[in-house]
Amino acid sequence: MTLTRRLILAAGLALPSIAVLAQAQPPSQAYPTKPVRIVVPFPAGGPVDQTARVLAAKMTGLLGQPVVIDNKGGAGGVLGADAVAKAPADGHTLLFSSTGALAIVPHLTPNLPYKPQTDLRAVTQALRVPTVLVVSAGSPYQTYADLAKAARAAPDKLAYASAGSGTTTHLEVEMLKRADRLGLTHVPYRGAAPALTDLIGGQVALMMADVPVVLPFIQSGKLRALAVTNATRIPVLGAVPTLAELGVPGMEVYNWYGMLAPARTPEAVVERLHRTVAEALAAPELAKGFAEQGISVVASTPAEFGRFIAAESERWGALAKAVGARLE
Repeated sequence: MTLTRRLILAAGLALPSIAVLAQAQPPSQAYPTKPVRIVVPFPAGGPVDQTARVLAAKMTGLLGQPVVIDNKGGAGGVLGADAVAKAPADGHTLLFSSTGALAIVPHLTPNLPYKPQTDLRAVTQALRVPTVLVVSAGSPYQTYADLAKAARAAPDKLAYASAGSGTTTHLEVEMLKRADRLGLTHVPYRGAAPALTDLIGGQVALMMADVPVVLPFIQSGKLRALAVTNATRIPVLGAVPTLAELGVPGMEVYNWYGMLAPARTPEAVVERLHRTVAEALAAPELAKGFAEQGISVVASTPAEFGRFIAAESERWGALAKAVGARLE
């Protein structure tokens, strides 16, 4: 069952009809005056897209206008972000994106057609998605200590899979290598699906991936979880220790999803959008669905999210350049 279906079933969401929404909207309400379009800069079906669709369904009822998803993938998220940066700044075109597209890809893209820090305006960091280090069920490594010992004993013999150069699945392992002095060889794939196929089959030794992406494989016994990057243990993987518990410093890292708007979107519209997203995320049934996937609700203020993006961009951009990551 996909993330979208699990969350929708948990939340009991249903899209109200446009006619009902129109009747419910106060005549004096200046925003929104028409359907709101959320651009997801990735193809349909991925985790960011699935999450955006669940959020859009909840926002539809709260805003009194249909909220629709527009998948505009390409160039690691650049095409979708550029479309929003150049859209009318009236709050009717938004961007829902993630760590890689907002904090990493801009550093790997020559002649970026927009300026991330000045052409887009932060609305809210919606969610935080922890990462888990996994090996195949048939792996000889029962614990992180087993894996680390092997990686130090035979540097560069063990291979790790990623969803591609410059992705969080690549850079998180590179960060771990530096934090714990591990010798590992990078094998990039074109996406998480083929990487997981080879990991499960034993062609590569390990991978770090978002918890929701690999949770079904952990629960079905195809993958073994060795450690999580969360500050504390994740309830859905309660038996799995954090890297901090295991003595690895500086490895509290996450993927994250957030909402942005064109830079000159009015303050009042940005604040309304922030309140709307926060209210949607706070719905008990929706929060429960996220928690079941190991996802934490954040709902930060626009100012907080703006500062967070700047810090994350500096952190991940420096690492991407240091390891020679490139956009594929």
